[in-house]
Amino acid sequence: MQPDATPNPLAALLADLPPALPSLSDYLLAHANQRPNAEAAVEGARRITYAELAMEVARFAALLRGLGVQAGDRVAVLAPPSIDFLASFLATASLGAVWLGLNPKHTRAELQYVLSDAAPRVVLARSRIGTRDYVEDLQTLQRDRPTSQFLLLDVRPDVAGLQHTLALIRDDNRLSALDVPREAKPESNAMLVYTSGTTGLPKGALLSHRALIRGALVRVRLWPIDPWRALNNLPINHIGAAGDINCTSFVAGGCQVFMEKFDAAATLRLVAHERISFWYQIPTMFQLCLDHPDAARTDWSHLDTAIWSGGRASLELIERLSKVARRLAVDYSMTESVGSIALTSCTRDLPVLGDTVGWPDPERGIRIVDPTTLAAAAVGELGEIQIHDEWRFSGYRGSSTPPDAYASDGWFRTGDLAVRQSNGTIKLIGRLKEMFKSGGYNVYPKEIEQCIEMHPEVISSAVVPLPDALYGEVGMAFIIHRGGLTEAAIAEHCRESLANYKIPKRFALVDEMPLLPTGKIDRMALRERARTLTQ
Repeated sequence: MQPDATPNPLAALLADLPPALPSLSDYLLAHANQRPNAEAAVEGARRITYAELAMEVARFAALLRGLGVQAGDRVAVLAPPSIDFLASFLATASLGAVWLGLNPKHTRAELQYVLSDAAPRVVLARSRIGTRDYVEDLQTLQRDRPTSQFLLLDVRPDVAGLQHTLALIRDDNRLSALDVPREAKPESNAMLVYTSGTTGLPKGALLSHRALIRGALVRVRLWPIDPWRALNNLPINHIGAAGDINCTSFVAGGCQVFMEKFDAAATLRLVAHERISFWYQIPTMFQLCLDHPDAARTDWSHLDTAIWSGGRASLELIERLSKVARRLAVDYSMTESVGSIALTSCTRDLPVLGDTVGWPDPERGIRIVDPTTLAAAAVGELGEIQIHDEWRFSGYRGSSTPPDAYASDGWFRTGDLAVRQSNGTIKLIGRLKEMFKSGGYNVYPKEIEQCIEMHPEVISSAVVPLPDALYGEVGMAFIIHRGGLTEAAIAEHCRESLANYKIPKRFALVDEMPLLPTGKIDRMALRERARTLTQ
């Protein structure tokens, strides 16, 4: 970050982080030794302690080693958030191998792309997730990838051609927690995460033990929650589930409560029944939960902290969250940063939470650069956030590195545009690739969305560009509202705060937004909907 006379309140809190253990295996063995009977994970009716988790990891590791998995090999897993996910990840990482979560919502062609790019030695898969049966897909993928070994995580005697070796290895009583391997080094890559690919083919980002552990230690220090009981209901192919929730909770020695997929009513039930204290979600998910009729009947008494990432929460949503959670926090991170770029400690400072993503991690290399002059942006000036430190990702796998991923001096370009404010906090303005030009002016959708969401009748909004013969492009705003809004009223609201060229030329009042599996708004789908509505 550029020099700033304003003190960063996170500096004192992070000045004495505990020394990081060398690998994730070291944390597993430490927890299994120090708190063997503490609950580590819950999946439906199944509950396991840290001692039992270590045994499960030892069994997975023995299976993988028997299949020839060595340091640097990839192991792909198709599963929902589950104990299988947690144990397979820790086992893979303990061997110095690289774990890869597959997206259950991907089509067969999308799975083929990821498997072809990652070239895993082993693929572990549930044969059924939710209402979807994957047997035919897995059989086809296995024929297409003869160099990968496919095994089912569930027993399906009716399925031909797919092994069920995992069910047998679990009966091996010769193993103990001491058989958990410790073959990874701090710089060893533990995880491969494919980015969403909304603007092109997905890119595989490699994340090291060092980066995942350091990111977790920072969050645990700034979010001191005891007892630590986290809900994990995000898809495991996403950094939110695999890193932000999973690694943070695991390093903390907490318990993860797994859900197969996000559902507002089921989430509310688990928050109450499992005494969730750490609730980390996308703002859209918080909104859906608090809008659900069951929210008024939910027991929130154990909820210590609600944290959001992946988008801006409206002030109205933050105020509602403050009534059910004792404390709040915001976390700005991305796959390539691994840990947080900026965040807050647990707080009730609603202005900071509503207008910023908190303060930058003072120990990280973070700068804001004017994208035109490439000079450091001054306080209040718009620029791109760039990062450069040993805790970011190790790089993209293979030849998937975009030509504009790095600045000329090696700093990683996040693509996020932001302003550093006078109190040292960072305010996100938008994405470089979401920016569009209207009549020669740069327009940033996030700025417009923030204005629209200040209207008391608006729940959420998304602005996308439309081709225009006169201006080149103009904005179209999709708005979810409470029922008392008109297009004329929201247009007038925008005129009070925005320059004319920023005001959307079209508005669409809708009941819901198309969402990506991560819970973020699918802007590509909205662009297509906008074109359809205006033809």
